[in-house]
Amino acid sequence: MNPYSNYISKATSLSHVKLGLSLCVACAMGLSSADANSEEVTAIQVNGAVSQARLLDAPVSDNNETQVAALHQQAMLLTATADTHLKMTREQRMVVHQKAAATQENQQLRALAQQNQVIYYDFSFYDAQTRLYEDYDYDGFYQTFSVTFDADINSSGGEVQADVFAELYLSQNGGPWIHYYSTDVFTLNADSSFDDYEVLTTLANGYQTDHYDVLIDLYELGYADPVATISSDDLDSLYALPLESGDRDTVYVEEVYVEDVHGGALSWLMVSLFGALACCRRLMNKK
Repeated sequence: MNPYSNYISKATSLSHVKLGLSLCVACAMGLSSADANSEEVTAIQVNGAVSQARLLDAPVSDNNETQVAALHQQAMLLTATADTHLKMTREQRMVVHQKAAATQENQQLRALAQQNQVIYYDFSFYDAQTRLYEDYDYDGFYQTFSVTFDADINSSGGEVQADVFAELYLSQNGGPWIHYYSTDVFTLNADSSFDDYEVLTTLANGYQTDHYDVLIDLYELGYADPVATISSDDLDSLYALPLESGDRDTVYVEEVYVEDVHGGALSWLMVSLFGALACCRRLMNKK
């Protein structure tokens, strides 16, 4: 059993009940289950942070230069009118999910799903890794980074699937957890190694040059509280990322001034030239 688990037991349901619950809650939370297994999602801007996510069915490549460049271009467009003063904390995001899950229709669907339960299961994070990209001014602080995590379902009942989504947060130098991305709904397949989820983010503006920790909350679709959480308290890879937004990652071009030669140096050059000409004339006259 993995240590990064909240060990919250959930129950499977009949397929038609689970589908109805998924569609209902997805609409309530503004998430799309239609794109649950799509390879890549359109870039989304949240308070100056522009992110693009994808569900990985193979090990992530070390070369993301093309994807990073494309995201950077989209960030320049999406953050032109972004308001970075409306940042939402983790506690505020939790309230949003609790309200969405508290509707009467969702409560009835959950009750029906529990009546048809056949297998209990819980969730955990197997691993989470980060990578840093784009440090234009070479000060050691990056404006683009990726978070790749592998969440699993723990069950003794064989192959179990569940529709989930994740909320990602940044904490500046030990400060409050600030929300910067919500994934689409995607499907976990038991403890499969081929359902890693990657979130690539460019901090376009509004983020000071500092060290940031990362926290990930995993939610099962239809439930109010996180079913698993992983953060910098659990893994060094999520701790103290050196980050800054693009408006602080500026390349300064040093201007080089060429000083003209004036005064004495130029005078001595002219005197030497005239002297050489005079000597030449004297020699010609002697001949």
